[in-house]
Amino acid sequence: MRLDKFLSAARIFKSRTLAEQAISASMVYVDGLRAKSSKEVKPGSIIEVDTLTFYKKIEVKEIPSKNLPRNRARELYLTLQERAKS
Repeated sequence: MRLDKFLSAARIFKSRTLAEQAISASMVYVDGLRAKSSKEVKPGSIIEVDTLTFYKKIEVKEIPSKNLPRNRARELYLTLQERAKS
């Protein structure tokens, strides 16, 4: 699954557009490398999101086959590190 679609499906960002903007601004890394929106993610991929308001490091556990309800979105990944910025 494309990185921008995964970040949106997992509710890391509220929309795919916001995910694409963060990726374009070099705020998203996959397996330690700066990523593009089209980067394919798979189970085991480590994603780091470092925006002005939060930092989150996650491991992809599952790729959704379709859009999930909001309450199941957190099941797609394991949070390795998380912190809010002021």
